[in-house]
Amino acid sequence: MESTETLNNTAPGHYRDISVWLDRYEDLFSGVDATKSKTRKLSDNFLAEVYKLVHAEAANNIELKFNLMLDELNAEAEGVITENIYNYFSYRAKTAKADMHAMIRRGGLFTIAGFALITFLITMGQTWESLWIVKGAEMMATPLGWFLVWNGLDMVFVQAKKEQPVIDFNLKMTKAKLTFISFAMPAILEEQLFQVEQGETQGQAESRQHMPGAEQRESQADGAHALPRGS
Repeated sequence: MESTETLNNTAPGHYRDISVWLDRYEDLFSGVDATKSKTRKLSDNFLAEVYKLVHAEAANNIELKFNLMLDELNAEAEGVITENIYNYFSYRAKTAKADMHAMIRRGGLFTIAGFALITFLITMGQTWESLWIVKGAEMMATPLGWFLVWNGLDMVFVQAKKEQPVIDFNLKMTKAKLTFISFAMPAILEEQLFQVEQGETQGQAESRQHMPGAEQRESQADGAHALPRGS
């Protein structure tokens, strides 16, 4: 599987062309999944190649051009592929969004818990400041409170944002325009070409048989092969 990309005008209504060269439609799917359903697993090679080309692409409008070398265009196969690609990247975008929101909620809880712990320790220290055990507990638990606060803020403002490029990539792929182009010779033309080649071969054989002296040369050649080695 080979890929190339062509820079078009990326203004609204225009697309960045990315050409994917395939032998057959089957190259888009995983070899270990032989089902014909719309949930068939996409090829890891195809996904890795598309991610490499589209991930760093600034244009929001992407057109994937699938150039088929051996298969003719098949509307049914293209419908299955289009829906499969849309469903796959929609699911990935939805999953990435859910992961980001879960990270934000977890970070918020950590931050709230940390501030609550610090507030409790300060209040307890002021109330029972004469008790050494309270002072000891405050000294040991205060770092834990700040740990929760800083880790919670890191989840909200740093780790959660790491999911945004994944979301953007998958949403971009759900909006991609898919085009299929076949360079394969139509079956009827291939059959006609085969018949022409067969006719030419047969005609050449017949013309050799009708050449003057052809039968005599063939009989002499057969006789020469039939002579014993000792003669």
